[in-house]
Amino acid sequence: MDSPRICVQVKSSSSAVNVGVVRELQGVLGRLNADQGLLVAWGGLNQAAEREIRQQFFQVRVWAADDVLRELTAVYGKLPGEIQAELPLKQIWTLAEEEELP
Repeated sequence: MDSPRICVQVKSSSSAVNVGVVRELQGVLGRLNADQGLLVAWGGLNQAAEREIRQQFFQVRVWAADDVLRELTAVYGKLPGEIQAELPLKQIWTLAEEEELP
């Protein structure tokens, strides 16, 4: 495979991921000679893991639940029908509170 090579690690627990998980992904990146890593941490990161991620800004990124949902809804209409059938979403509209002008 040509660059960039990306490793993805997914943690679906609702609890925050600890620094050990981040370091584990960093080790896998090195062993596989990957260029970048994506950690999908549904429950987010604890403080130590956040500090570690900040030091790895150009190599590792993190998506929490909100990031996954935002990215999914941004491309959902472009996904093949088979994938949409596996993950059926329906757009709904709701009234939003009017923002106050300064």
